[in-house]
Amino acid sequence: MQKEVPEKRWELAQKAEKSLWESIPKNFIEEHSKYYIKKAEYLKNILIKYKKIDSRTKFLQIGCACADIINYLDIGEKYSIDPLADFYKSHFKLDYKKSRLISGMGEKLPYADNNFDVIILANVLDHTQNPKKVLSEVNRVLKRDGLLYFENHFYQKGFLILSKFYSQVKRLFFGQLFNPCHPHMFLLKELREIISGDFEMIFEEEIGKDIENEVNNTEELKKLLMKEKLSRKIPAFFGLFGTINFTCLCSKKVKNGV
Repeated sequence: MQKEVPEKRWELAQKAEKSLWESIPKNFIEEHSKYYIKKAEYLKNILIKYKKIDSRTKFLQIGCACADIINYLDIGEKYSIDPLADFYKSHFKLDYKKSRLISGMGEKLPYADNNFDVIILANVLDHTQNPKKVLSEVNRVLKRDGLLYFENHFYQKGFLILSKFYSQVKRLFFGQLFNPCHPHMFLLKELREIISGDFEMIFEEEIGKDIENEVNNTEELKKLLMKEKLSRKIPAFFGLFGTINFTCLCSKKVKNGV
Protein backbone atom coordinates (compact mmCIF):
# COMPACT_ATOMS: atom_id res chain seq x y z
CA MET A 1 0.00 0.00 0.00
CA GLN A 2 1.24 3.46 -0.91
CA LYS A 3 1.97 5.55 2.19
CA GLU A 4 2.59 9.18 2.95
CA VAL A 5 5.70 10.59 1.30
CA PRO A 6 8.04 13.04 3.08
CA GLU A 7 7.01 16.68 2.82
CA LYS A 8 10.23 17.46 0.95
CA ARG A 9 9.33 14.96 -1.80
CA TRP A 10 5.87 16.47 -2.16
CA GLU A 11 7.34 19.97 -2.36
CA LEU A 12 9.71 18.80 -5.12
CA ALA A 13 6.69 17.45 -6.99
CA GLN A 14 4.89 20.78 -6.70
CA LYS A 15 7.97 22.62 -7.92
CA ALA A 16 8.24 20.27 -10.91
CA GLU A 17 4.53 20.69 -11.62
CA LYS A 18 4.82 24.47 -11.62
CA SER A 19 7.87 24.36 -13.91
CA LEU A 20 5.97 22.12 -16.30
CA TRP A 21 3.03 24.52 -16.54
CA GLU A 22 5.35 27.51 -16.90
CA SER A 23 6.78 25.87 -20.03
CA ILE A 24 3.34 25.38 -21.57
CA PRO A 25 1.91 28.16 -23.79
CA LYS A 26 -0.66 30.38 -22.10
CA ASN A 27 -3.19 29.52 -24.82
CA PHE A 28 -3.08 25.86 -23.72
CA ILE A 29 -6.53 26.04 -22.10
CA GLU A 30 -8.16 27.51 -25.18
CA GLU A 31 -6.60 24.88 -27.45
CA HIS A 32 -7.73 22.03 -25.17
CA SER A 33 -11.21 23.37 -24.38
CA LYS A 34 -12.89 20.76 -26.62
CA TYR A 35 -11.33 17.98 -24.53
CA TYR A 36 -12.47 19.55 -21.25
CA ILE A 37 -15.99 20.03 -22.61
CA LYS A 38 -16.11 16.40 -23.74
CA LYS A 39 -14.93 15.25 -20.32
CA ALA A 40 -17.54 17.37 -18.54
CA GLU A 41 -20.29 15.86 -20.71
CA TYR A 42 -18.93 12.37 -20.03
CA LEU A 43 -19.14 13.00 -16.29
CA LYS A 44 -22.70 14.32 -16.47
CA ASN A 45 -23.83 11.31 -18.51
CA ILE A 46 -22.47 8.97 -15.83
CA LEU A 47 -23.85 10.95 -12.88
CA ILE A 48 -27.44 11.22 -14.13
CA LYS A 49 -27.72 7.44 -14.04
CA TYR A 50 -27.25 7.50 -10.27
CA LYS A 51 -28.22 10.96 -9.04
CA LYS A 52 -30.40 13.97 -9.87
CA ILE A 53 -28.21 16.80 -11.14
CA ASP A 54 -29.53 20.36 -11.30
CA SER A 55 -28.60 24.00 -10.62
CA ARG A 56 -28.42 23.34 -6.86
CA THR A 57 -25.96 20.43 -7.14
CA LYS A 58 -22.69 21.31 -5.39
CA PHE A 59 -19.54 20.14 -7.19
CA LEU A 60 -15.98 20.18 -5.86
CA GLN A 61 -12.89 19.29 -7.89
CA ILE A 62 -9.71 18.66 -5.93
CA GLY A 63 -6.42 19.20 -7.79
CA CYS A 64 -7.99 20.83 -10.84
CA ALA A 65 -4.69 22.29 -12.17
CA CYS A 66 -5.08 25.21 -14.61
CA ALA A 67 -8.35 23.81 -16.00
CA ASP A 68 -10.36 20.63 -15.90
CA ILE A 69 -13.89 19.26 -15.70
CA ILE A 70 -15.02 21.82 -13.12
CA ASN A 71 -14.32 24.76 -15.45
CA TYR A 72 -16.55 23.38 -18.20
CA LEU A 73 -19.54 22.01 -16.30
CA ASP A 74 -22.63 23.92 -17.42
CA ILE A 75 -24.73 23.02 -14.39
CA GLY A 76 -24.57 23.23 -10.61
CA GLU A 77 -22.67 25.24 -8.01
CA LYS A 78 -18.95 24.78 -8.58
CA TYR A 79 -15.92 24.82 -6.26
CA SER A 80 -12.28 23.89 -6.83
CA ILE A 81 -9.02 23.70 -4.92
CA ASP A 82 -5.37 23.19 -5.90
CA PRO A 83 -2.02 23.84 -4.15
CA LEU A 84 -0.89 25.92 -7.16
CA ALA A 85 -4.13 27.88 -7.50
CA ASP A 86 -2.51 31.31 -7.13
CA PHE A 87 -0.01 30.52 -9.87
CA TYR A 88 -2.72 29.30 -12.27
CA LYS A 89 -4.80 32.42 -11.66
CA SER A 90 -1.89 34.69 -12.52
CA HIS A 91 -0.51 32.64 -15.42
CA PHE A 92 -3.59 31.58 -17.39
CA LYS A 93 -6.48 33.61 -18.77
CA LEU A 94 -9.58 31.88 -17.46
CA ASP A 95 -12.52 33.04 -15.37
CA TYR A 96 -11.70 31.17 -12.16
CA LYS A 97 -14.45 32.98 -10.27
CA LYS A 98 -17.02 30.59 -11.74
CA SER A 99 -15.24 27.60 -10.22
CA ARG A 100 -14.38 29.42 -6.95
CA LEU A 101 -10.76 28.25 -7.20
CA ILE A 102 -8.77 28.53 -3.97
CA SER A 103 -5.33 27.38 -2.85
CA GLY A 104 -5.13 24.33 -0.60
CA MET A 105 -4.28 20.66 -0.18
CA GLY A 106 -6.57 17.66 -0.44
CA GLU A 107 -5.24 16.43 2.91
CA LYS A 108 -6.81 19.42 4.68
CA LEU A 109 -9.93 20.62 2.89
CA PRO A 110 -11.29 23.96 4.17
CA TYR A 111 -14.92 22.91 3.81
CA ALA A 112 -17.63 21.83 6.24
CA ASP A 113 -18.64 18.21 6.75
CA ASN A 114 -21.29 16.75 4.42
CA ASN A 115 -21.07 19.75 2.10
CA PHE A 116 -20.86 18.52 -1.51
CA ASP A 117 -23.07 16.41 -3.76
CA VAL A 118 -20.31 15.43 -6.19
CA ILE A 119 -16.54 15.45 -5.73
CA ILE A 120 -14.14 15.04 -8.65
CA LEU A 121 -10.70 13.52 -8.12
CA ALA A 122 -9.24 13.12 -11.61
CA ASN A 123 -5.62 11.97 -11.86
CA VAL A 124 -4.68 13.68 -8.63
CA LEU A 125 -4.08 10.98 -6.01
CA ASP A 126 -0.56 10.20 -7.27
CA HIS A 127 0.33 13.90 -6.85
CA THR A 128 -0.61 14.00 -3.16
CA GLN A 129 1.50 13.67 -0.04
CA ASN A 130 -0.88 11.33 1.79
CA PRO A 131 -3.40 9.54 -0.49
CA LYS A 132 -5.34 7.91 2.38
CA LYS A 133 -5.75 11.25 4.15
CA VAL A 134 -7.04 12.86 0.95
CA LEU A 135 -9.73 10.20 0.51
CA SER A 136 -10.64 10.48 4.19
CA GLU A 137 -11.15 14.22 3.71
CA VAL A 138 -13.20 13.60 0.58
CA ASN A 139 -15.41 11.26 2.61
CA ARG A 140 -15.79 13.93 5.29
CA VAL A 141 -16.94 16.79 3.04
CA LEU A 142 -19.11 14.60 0.76
CA LYS A 143 -22.80 14.44 1.58
CA ARG A 144 -24.26 11.16 2.85
CA ASP A 145 -25.82 10.47 -0.56
CA GLY A 146 -22.98 12.14 -2.49
CA LEU A 147 -20.84 10.63 -5.25
CA LEU A 148 -17.11 10.60 -5.90
CA TYR A 149 -15.92 10.57 -9.51
CA PHE A 150 -12.47 9.01 -9.33
CA GLU A 151 -9.90 8.73 -12.07
CA ASN A 152 -6.21 7.87 -11.81
CA HIS A 153 -3.35 6.30 -13.70
CA PHE A 154 -1.89 2.99 -12.58
CA TYR A 155 1.08 0.91 -13.68
CA GLN A 156 1.83 -2.75 -14.27
CA LYS A 157 4.17 -4.52 -11.87
CA GLY A 158 6.74 -5.20 -14.59
CA PHE A 159 6.75 -1.56 -15.61
CA LEU A 160 7.35 -0.47 -12.01
CA ILE A 161 10.32 -2.85 -11.74
CA LEU A 162 11.85 -1.32 -14.88
CA SER A 163 11.05 2.16 -13.57
CA LYS A 164 12.82 1.48 -10.28
CA PHE A 165 15.95 0.43 -12.16
CA TYR A 166 15.76 3.42 -14.49
CA SER A 167 15.22 5.83 -11.58
CA GLN A 168 18.47 4.65 -10.00
CA VAL A 169 20.36 5.14 -13.26
CA LYS A 170 18.89 8.60 -13.69
CA ARG A 171 19.77 9.61 -10.14
CA LEU A 172 23.31 8.21 -10.14
CA PHE A 173 24.42 9.32 -13.60
CA PHE A 174 22.36 12.44 -14.22
CA GLY A 175 21.41 13.62 -10.73
CA GLN A 176 17.76 13.76 -11.76
CA LEU A 177 14.57 12.58 -10.11
CA PHE A 178 12.48 10.05 -12.04
CA ASN A 179 8.85 11.02 -12.62
CA PRO A 180 9.26 14.17 -10.48
CA CYS A 181 5.62 15.36 -10.62
CA HIS A 182 4.31 12.10 -9.16
CA PRO A 183 5.34 11.12 -5.60
CA HIS A 184 3.30 7.92 -6.03
CA MET A 185 3.05 5.25 -8.75
CA PHE A 186 0.15 2.87 -8.07
CA LEU A 187 -0.67 -0.69 -9.01
CA LEU A 188 -4.34 -1.19 -9.88
CA LYS A 189 -4.90 -3.34 -6.79
CA GLU A 190 -3.46 -0.52 -4.65
CA LEU A 191 -5.92 1.99 -6.10
CA ARG A 192 -8.84 -0.34 -5.44
CA GLU A 193 -7.64 -1.05 -1.92
CA ILE A 194 -7.14 2.58 -0.98
CA ILE A 195 -10.53 3.60 -2.39
CA SER A 196 -12.31 0.81 -0.49
CA GLY A 197 -11.30 2.32 2.85
CA ASP A 198 -13.77 5.18 2.49
CA PHE A 199 -15.95 4.36 -0.53
CA GLU A 200 -17.98 1.72 -2.33
CA MET A 201 -17.45 1.49 -6.10
CA ILE A 202 -20.82 1.53 -7.87
CA PHE A 203 -19.56 1.91 -11.44
CA GLU A 204 -16.22 1.00 -13.04
CA GLU A 205 -15.25 1.98 -16.57
CA GLU A 206 -13.33 -0.48 -18.75
CA ILE A 207 -9.64 -0.45 -17.84
CA GLY A 208 -7.64 1.83 -20.12
CA LYS A 209 -10.49 4.10 -21.27
CA ASP A 210 -9.01 7.55 -21.81
CA ILE A 211 -11.07 10.39 -23.30
CA GLU A 212 -8.06 12.59 -23.97
CA ASN A 213 -6.28 9.96 -26.08
CA GLU A 214 -9.55 8.59 -27.49
CA VAL A 215 -8.90 5.00 -26.46
CA ASN A 216 -11.49 2.70 -24.89
CA ASN A 217 -9.43 -0.20 -23.55
CA THR A 218 -5.89 -1.57 -23.21
CA GLU A 219 -5.93 -3.07 -26.71
CA GLU A 220 -6.49 0.36 -28.23
CA LEU A 221 -3.90 1.82 -25.85
CA LYS A 222 -1.30 -0.65 -27.11
CA LYS A 223 -2.02 0.30 -30.74
CA LEU A 224 -1.59 3.97 -29.83
CA LEU A 225 1.71 3.40 -28.03
CA MET A 226 3.08 1.37 -30.91
CA LYS A 227 2.91 4.55 -33.00
CA GLU A 228 4.91 6.61 -30.53
CA LYS A 229 8.66 7.00 -29.88
CA LEU A 230 10.87 3.94 -29.38
CA SER A 231 11.11 4.33 -25.58
CA ARG A 232 7.32 3.81 -25.38
CA LYS A 233 6.96 1.46 -28.31
CA ILE A 234 9.36 -1.23 -27.04
CA PRO A 235 7.73 -1.66 -23.58
CA ALA A 236 4.29 -1.65 -25.24
CA PHE A 237 5.40 -4.43 -27.59
CA PHE A 238 6.02 -6.60 -24.50
CA GLY A 239 2.71 -5.58 -22.93
CA LEU A 240 4.08 -2.90 -20.57
CA PHE A 241 2.06 0.24 -21.19
CA GLY A 242 3.21 2.67 -18.53
CA THR A 243 0.28 4.84 -17.45
CA ILE A 244 -3.11 3.13 -17.77
CA ASN A 245 -6.29 4.97 -16.90
CA PHE A 246 -8.70 3.71 -14.23
CA THR A 247 -12.10 5.35 -13.80
CA CYS A 248 -14.88 4.67 -11.31
CA LEU A 249 -17.83 6.25 -9.55
CA CYS A 250 -18.14 5.73 -5.81
CA SER A 251 -20.66 6.20 -3.03
CA LYS A 252 -19.65 7.27 0.45
CA LYS A 253 -19.07 4.79 3.25
CA VAL A 254 -20.83 6.22 6.28
CA LYS A 255 -18.65 6.39 9.39
CA ASN A 256 -20.01 6.46 12.94
CA GLY A 257 -23.48 7.19 11.64
CA VAL A 258 -22.39 10.54 10.11
